[in-house]
Amino acid sequence: MHDDRWVDEGEREEARPQNKPSAAEKKSGGGGGPRTAPEKPVERQEEGLEEDEDEWEDEGEEEIVGEGEDEEEEEDEGGFQEDLEVLLRSVTCRMIKSDLEDFELDKSADFSLSSSVGIKNTIYAVLVMGVCEVLMEYNFLSANYSKNRFEELLDLFNRYHKLSEILKEKSGKGKSPSSKAGRSLLSMGFVSTLLTALFRDSTQSREESLAVLRSSTEFLRYSVSTALQKIQQLEEMGQTDGPEGQNTDKTFRYLCDITRVLLWRYMSIPSTVEDSGKKEKGKTISMLCLEGLLRIFSTVQLRYPSKASQFLCAVDVSEEEDSETDNANVTEKTAFYIRQFQRSLLNQLSGGDEDFHSKEAQLLLNILSVLSRQLEPTSPQFVQMISWTVKICKESSLEDVQFCKGLLSLLFSLHVLYKSPVSVLRELCQDIHSQLGDIDQDVEVEKQSHFAIINTKTAAPTATLLILSQVGRVLEEVEWLISKKKGQLSSERPAAGMDSQRAAGQHDALEKAIILQLGTLLTALHELVQTALPPGGCVDTLLKELASTYTILTSLCKYYIQLCASLHGQLSPRFEKLVKLSGSHLTPQCYSFLTYVQSEELSAAGGDKKKKKEEATTAASAKALRESKAIPNLIFSIEQYEKFLILLSKKSKVNLMQYMKLSTSRDFRINAASLEAALQEQQESQSQQTEVSTEVEESQEPKKKKRKK
Repeated sequence: MHDDRWVDEGEREEARPQNKPSAAEKKSGGGGGPRTAPEKPVERQEEGLEEDEDEWEDEGEEEIVGEGEDEEEEEDEGGFQEDLEVLLRSVTCRMIKSDLEDFELDKSADFSLSSSVGIKNTIYAVLVMGVCEVLMEYNFLSANYSKNRFEELLDLFNRYHKLSEILKEKSGKGKSPSSKAGRSLLSMGFVSTLLTALFRDSTQSREESLAVLRSSTEFLRYSVSTALQKIQQLEEMGQTDGPEGQNTDKTFRYLCDITRVLLWRYMSIPSTVEDSGKKEKGKTISMLCLEGLLRIFSTVQLRYPSKASQFLCAVDVSEEEDSETDNANVTEKTAFYIRQFQRSLLNQLSGGDEDFHSKEAQLLLNILSVLSRQLEPTSPQFVQMISWTVKICKESSLEDVQFCKGLLSLLFSLHVLYKSPVSVLRELCQDIHSQLGDIDQDVEVEKQSHFAIINTKTAAPTATLLILSQVGRVLEEVEWLISKKKGQLSSERPAAGMDSQRAAGQHDALEKAIILQLGTLLTALHELVQTALPPGGCVDTLLKELASTYTILTSLCKYYIQLCASLHGQLSPRFEKLVKLSGSHLTPQCYSFLTYVQSEELSAAGGDKKKKKEEATTAASAKALRESKAIPNLIFSIEQYEKFLILLSKKSKVNLMQYMKLSTSRDFRINAASLEAALQEQQESQSQQTEVSTEVEESQEPKKKKRKK
């Protein structure tokens, strides 16, 4: 190692041009000989001519000195650049010839962060990897597409990759094997240039040299992964590492170039074609490109919202569709890219379960979700997006939990912007009821399927929890509307002369929307409370949303009490239908559901005790703690709703309680059937014990009496 260093120093001295002075010599005045002062002008007798000559001579001297300084600076810069290039070439050769053992870094070295030696070796490894990256960037930019120089670049990368793999393996002991990679020292501008050359450069004269780099799958994967890292930095911090990382315009331009390459690469080479080849560790290049595109679209919306149209124009990779997107607005351009990703997802779904790639499908759904935010909700493109999503939900019967979650999330996010999702929620709840069965085993549920994505594997807990979260959001919106109506009612009190019919007409549209939302939600919850949901999160969440529903119904009752007291208004027929619906379809089923939940928990706890007594006891106690709040809260909400219905009936002179059945559910309630069975069992056990004791007494000999001494 030391001999190579002295040999390289000699090579460096020989490599320096001999006909040009070094930068140090120039600074000391060497190389060009000593400078002589300019000769003084010849004296003249005429004073006027003498003064003019002096002025001309001073100006000329200043020009000569200025030009000389510029030339010196240029020569100095050229000299420094030559010295730096010689140094970088020398370091490149030495790094290629060196082994990891020369840096005391190999597989036997300690890289654990719990010891001082491991920390020191990790720092050394990061430094060596950084040197390799800087040299790779320099050699690519200065190679002028030379095949030999690219081979040297690939040698540098092989050393970088070898050390990176050792670092991942050693530092990941006891942790997750996929440890987070360190920051790359490549500049974002170079990453953009490199990706363009690797994937898009089709120049004939460069094909042979670029084939050297393209032959290494690991190098291609490394290039895309580095781009992904730079995009993540830009998304999180608004800038990237490197000399131009803080220049907003340049980073945006580089981002457009990278997007163009990644989009072309993913659309040109499908993942199915890539996966059909040899299996390699790590993510495929197509998957990395797709991850990069997802981060890019999110970054543009976050960091460059005003440049969305410019970005969509800049990343267009199609030559045939240019006329379609040149003069289009943001919505039309976004719809153009949405159609491309929709086709990719349809190709995934058409391949069947064997060819289906779950992670890729999830990424495509996430990209569609991000792009759909750019669409105007009133545009036909947005309507097409909703129709397409509903169609996929109805036709796709894949039993993939994560895909179902992503698809339903996309459906709900679109529906919220377009119209209320309550009608969709009702159909989804009917499908869940059909798939999981009824709480009463004797009842046969009608087999119906509005959405094929709901099946036995996806119905619970995935779809159920998503639906209930959406129910919670709808309830929050309804609660806000009721509060708004209460505020409007309070502000109208001073206007005593206002006609009550006119006031009622102003509130009619809002009341209709509130009651329609609640009515549809009640029918959806009516399906869920009859469903044999598995114990756990689904049951807990359903009990919580049921309690919220009754709380909002109570709030609506209070509004009508306030309305009747202030404006002497009358109850709307819609509200009476809502009360009737709650009394006939929801409340009785809630009590039946509570009985089902407690019976299921008891049977599950009994089964667990046979297997693992301690675990069952812990789980049962935790479950009892949760239910001790959920069940009483629900019962209290129902009783509060009934209480204010009674008050409203008195105020409005309308008997609303005719639709309700009095509450009979308590924590201390007695189940007649269970009580009768328990009493019968107790009587049987007592009679058996009596028979056994009688037999024992008869079989025993009488005790002998003790005699007195």
